[in-house]
Amino acid sequence: MLKDIWVFAEHNNCEMESTTWEMLTEGRKLASNLKGQICACLIGAQNDEYIGSLSRYGTGKVYLVENEGLAGDSSHDYAHILEELIEKYRPSMMMIGATAVGTELAVRIAAKLRLRCITEVKKVGFDGEKISISKSGFNDKLYLNFDLVPNKTVIVTVLPGDMESDEIKRPTEPEVIRENIQAPFDDTRVRNKDFIKGDPREIDLEEAQLIVAAGRGVGTEGFALLEELADMLGASVGVTRPLVDEGIAPHRRQIGLTGKSVAPKVLIACGISGAREFTGGIEKASLTIAINNDSKAHIFKAADLNVLGDVREVIPAIIERLKKITEIRG
Repeated sequence: MLKDIWVFAEHNNCEMESTTWEMLTEGRKLASNLKGQICACLIGAQNDEYIGSLSRYGTGKVYLVENEGLAGDSSHDYAHILEELIEKYRPSMMMIGATAVGTELAVRIAAKLRLRCITEVKKVGFDGEKISISKSGFNDKLYLNFDLVPNKTVIVTVLPGDMESDEIKRPTEPEVIRENIQAPFDDTRVRNKDFIKGDPREIDLEEAQLIVAAGRGVGTEGFALLEELADMLGASVGVTRPLVDEGIAPHRRQIGLTGKSVAPKVLIACGISGAREFTGGIEKASLTIAINNDSKAHIFKAADLNVLGDVREVIPAIIERLKKITEIRG
């Protein structure tokens, strides 16, 4: 029986993807049940600075591959390296974030090594004999459950925010295994030349770290103000179902049980009553700020910080304040 759980520690040479911490948290529980270790695969030009962060989430081993030729984040090179590592060490599961980079890596590796691949997984577990994997299907209308015997590596991808992240109380230095794997750096079929940060107005809400959400209380007139606030904060815009029904925003911007489930660091809910349809999609937000003129609005029970007031007055005041701060900072 294969026992170790691996996590691809994705980073952009500046910071680690938040999905990494979530996968390490969930993965170490599974590894413990399998009586194995939670391990991280760290690939890039200069990676030592990330090892300390990985230890805080219980990482027992770090498989480290460093080379200046890997600074460009080539998915072709990354896939080749991970394929070599998986074939050599044979983990029970390889967890990869369902990001633009991770999604491509997962299917490449699975196809090349003829491994099982399950995408956008919500939960993993072990019942003593089989690994259980759950994912949603048909736009979150039902869940699909898979039971797998841990005798062959399975590749899974995890959407950002779908799992909890939790640091351990007494982190210890992980064992670092440095592997000298020569990737085909001269292969020019696919080469990332630059990293361009996503436009908050266009990125998927599931990946947004800051969201300004509008409800019926914002209305058509106030929506332009809300978009202005979002632009000033570098935030993505989300909406409730009524605004989609009224044609003010597209369905891909809808948050809630029939829309997107989000997990931003900060969510500002403007003019939203707080019906279960909406609050069911913001449960994983780290900090929720609610602005509403109804002191009995249900959103106040779901929020961490409440502002009692008319959004059509509060938002312009916030925008004016931000403009003054910008002017002072030059």
